[in-house]
Amino acid sequence: MKLVISAGGTGGHIFPGIAVAESLTAQNAGNSAVFIGTPYGLEKSIIPGAGFKLHLIEAHQFLGRSMVHKAVTILRIIKGILMCLKVLKMERPDAILGMGGFTSVPVILAGKMLGMPCFIHEQNVEPGLANKLLSRITRTVFVSFDETAEKMAPGRTVHSGNPLRQKLKRIEGIKDQASFGIFVFGGSRGARSINDAVISLLPHLEEYKNVAIYHQTGADDLNRVQEAYAKTSVAHEVFAFTNEMERYYALSDVVISRAGATTIFELAFFRKAAILIPYPYSAGNHQWQNAAYVERQGGCHLVNNDEATGERLFGLIRQLMKNRELIRQMGKNLGRIFVDDAALRIIGGIEHGLS
Repeated sequence: MKLVISAGGTGGHIFPGIAVAESLTAQNAGNSAVFIGTPYGLEKSIIPGAGFKLHLIEAHQFLGRSMVHKAVTILRIIKGILMCLKVLKMERPDAILGMGGFTSVPVILAGKMLGMPCFIHEQNVEPGLANKLLSRITRTVFVSFDETAEKMAPGRTVHSGNPLRQKLKRIEGIKDQASFGIFVFGGSRGARSINDAVISLLPHLEEYKNVAIYHQTGADDLNRVQEAYAKTSVAHEVFAFTNEMERYYALSDVVISRAGATTIFELAFFRKAAILIPYPYSAGNHQWQNAAYVERQGGCHLVNNDEATGERLFGLIRQLMKNRELIRQMGKNLGRIFVDDAALRIIGGIEHGLS
């Protein structure tokens, strides 16, 4: 099977697409995957770096409500469709998989015009506008969270889970069980508000000699955060970015992070208790919806971005330090949402849709 995957913008759309492509090509030497993205997102470097071909097209977010904005949006969509028609005629895939976001709109529309089987995957609890619209014209809608099925076109959804990178592995035996590890990250680019909250948390942790913080700051904030840690006695590792997420998950008892779907399913894979601080400007407030879902499952504490202070974080962390059983139960609860064979479910669903 040859699959065209539309994935662009943020890692939340790109990495699950790569996971599907890796599983597809690992199944059979005759299978192949080609990506369509834009020149503006992270896909331009990430997808070729993962070893897959990437076609670049024009795709933009929907603009405002005025007539001028609507006209510009329509013109941009038409331009994107024309570019996609050219790519799809050249690649001649057996199927198209859209991973959500505005990048998928011209790809799926062009695929429908050519009579190609089209499928989409929705990563978040609250579907984005693009996927809500596209769900009405695609064969199957794969969803990460079971609740999302209620918000999509009826009769077309399959609960697949969210595909994760194949190289993710659980590491055992590297953590000192007497220590209390806190892994902090705000995504690959960091999150200044989370960094600020943790900096203000540090004085509260001075007296706890068993605490160690592993903090991914993002490149732009590295020096400032390092200077703050230099003034504290709290054990720490501070870095702009890491390719060793597995190591820091293994060293941690609790994770402080944003609430993107890929992050949540990584937390579920590693069964880690979490303090989730949703990005307040995510489209449709989808990160808050994700975090609220996890909180209902008993897997996290949800802290709104404007409430993320050192004092608030310390109150939650102190509670967890006193109750290791609560940490274990939260991790177990979060682990229940993980779907082990998400990529294979999507591939199987596409094959079923082609038959």
